[in-house]
Amino acid sequence: MTDEKYKDRYYSKEKYKAVKGSFICGLVFLAVAITSLFYLRAGISFLGLRHWGFWLFIPAFFILLGAFQQLYTNNKYKKAVLRSLMDRGNQGTYKLENIALEVGIKPKDLLRVLADLRDSGKIIYRFNADTGEIELGQKIDYVLSTEYLPPAKKIDAPLPSTNKNFCIYCGHQLERERDTKFCPSCGSKLS
Repeated sequence: MTDEKYKDRYYSKEKYKAVKGSFICGLVFLAVAITSLFYLRAGISFLGLRHWGFWLFIPAFFILLGAFQQLYTNNKYKKAVLRSLMDRGNQGTYKLENIALEVGIKPKDLLRVLADLRDSGKIIYRFNADTGEIELGQKIDYVLSTEYLPPAKKIDAPLPSTNKNFCIYCGHQLERERDTKFCPSCGSKLS
């Protein structure tokens, strides 16, 4: 048996994703379906909506159902991570992988949950610049570098970060006198 086959077996198959786009799409379908009912009632024939537009209630229902399901999953993950951090007294230094295994979500999803919890003010943390471990209770002041340009949405390979004094992923200004291996703000590995 290969270890590669079983490397994700302790993690949930659900993902932590944004839901705003799903809600907007579902509401657009719903708005067109409702508009078609008004056209049907008023006898207006605009793009034939009065004849077929009401059928858009069906995809609108399923899109909105999926959005509410994702919202529930996201809230479940936030509560589980928050509970795990509170059990630790919201203090100390921990490996990200250990927290992810305890909660049952993949480390990349845990990073998103942690960022959302920090943005909402529910937790305070930073990443150790040398080890990449999470330091609970340690505040970080995010300072955007003037040289930072956001990377492409999809990155196939790690971006080179040599000779740069900022994180290439989030733009956080790094300390010039230190050779940092990890970004203290987002936890990304800097090569």
